[in-house]
Amino acid sequence: HATNALERIREQHPHAVIGAITNGRGNPLHMPLVASYFDFCISGEDDGVFPRRKPDKGIYEAAVNKYEEIRKESTIQQSDQSFNWLHVGDDLANDVGASAAVGAKAIWYAEAQDEPSELPSWSTATEEELQKRKQLDEMAKKHVSATISSLEDLPAAILEVLN
Repeated sequence: HATNALERIREQHPHAVIGAITNGRGNPLHMPLVASYFDFCISGEDDGVFPRRKPDKGIYEAAVNKYEEIRKESTIQQSDQSFNWLHVGDDLANDVGASAAVGAKAIWYAEAQDEPSELPSWSTATEEELQKRKQLDEMAKKHVSATISSLEDLPAAILEVLN
């Protein structure tokens, strides 16, 4: 549903700047099916960003700086230069809470799945880390502007949040 959603978003918001913020190397600009829909990607692995990975506000500040750079180079009329930052993410603490802390309205992509009853065998998380994470997730819930369970619902959620 990603390409259909991105196509509808581009149609509904032709002047929007669409970026990706990731802690890894999953850069949509290198993914042929979606590359044309994205204007930039900021990674927690990028020079000038690392080690400021999600949920650190530094990665989000880098994205806002990139947005401002793109808009300065844009030919969009000054009246169309409003700043509405919507951040879509699947992680309450890293995406919703962290982006809201620096000014974004967050759309939570909450896939319909139950939380695992036990940790995967490869996890190295301590009980203290798990409890802290649970608290961050709970605190982030108050910053959810909209919730989707499928990317096909994203264009409508964006319209809902903007209105």
